[in-house]
Amino acid sequence: MASTTGHAAPVEPARRGPISAAVPTVPTPGTPAELYLDLMKRVLTRTLTAKSIERQTLQARFPPKRLAVWLARGLLSPLALELVRLIRCTPEDYLESGDAARNRVEDAETMLGVRQLDNMQACIARVLRDGVPGDLLEAGVWRGGMTIFMRGALAAFGETSRNVWVADSFEGLPVPDRNQDSYGWRAGDMAASVDEVRDNFARYGLLDDRVRFLKGYFSSTLPSAPIERLAILRIDADLYESTLDVLKALYPKLSPGGFAIFDDYRNLVDCRRAIDEYRAQYGIVEPVEIIDKRAVFWRKAA
Repeated sequence: MASTTGHAAPVEPARRGPISAAVPTVPTPGTPAELYLDLMKRVLTRTLTAKSIERQTLQARFPPKRLAVWLARGLLSPLALELVRLIRCTPEDYLESGDAARNRVEDAETMLGVRQLDNMQACIARVLRDGVPGDLLEAGVWRGGMTIFMRGALAAFGETSRNVWVADSFEGLPVPDRNQDSYGWRAGDMAASVDEVRDNFARYGLLDDRVRFLKGYFSSTLPSAPIERLAILRIDADLYESTLDVLKALYPKLSPGGFAIFDDYRNLVDCRRAIDEYRAQYGIVEPVEIIDKRAVFWRKAA
């Protein structure tokens, strides 16, 4: 529209919509079950409340930054202040997992991105449609976000006979073997208590007798776990030996047609080595398919 003063009318900057509106989920939700799972994905990942700029408590994993942060916190805490940084966020931060989305790790129930939750929904729908027998299990659950989603998906699809197994030490990682693990993990990293995870299930209204907790290190709990068959096995063990412990104990229980899903295959070389060695040892030739920048999966052949 021309200006009555003879000058060009100012152009209003285009309004940016919320980040959540730019994060698609798959499938595009249409049914009540799909709409429920779409909302679950957005809440678990904090996509629903995402802002273009987020405030994050400043963390430092390695010295000397860790010392500097510790000293600064000592000065700020008596003043009821905390050390934070402002980071810019994009839709990709919520589609991807882990390091690509540190802005939402502080209070979210999962570090995983929407793409991994999309994949889990597709895998669950497929095993239900094809009648693949067995329960669902995640080994290495952190705050429980993915297992909460698994239980929610079973409820949404009207499945009442399968269990969701929640396997973790709930005390963090064991002492890493420095001959096998090169990332720099420390004992106790990734700790979330079993009570915290139970509370997270309860917060979503999904804590019931179909949710089964296996507390302890995988080498101790999984070989004797009362699991007959699995339709979905998801491994997020972070360490070489822990990944092998899960595979040795549980992959033989994965039903033909079931899905094996692995976080950290593409970004942690030690986890990838453990998985590749296991595949080679047991002649597993099913193609490995990519989920996101970290995770992969394959479907066990009949």
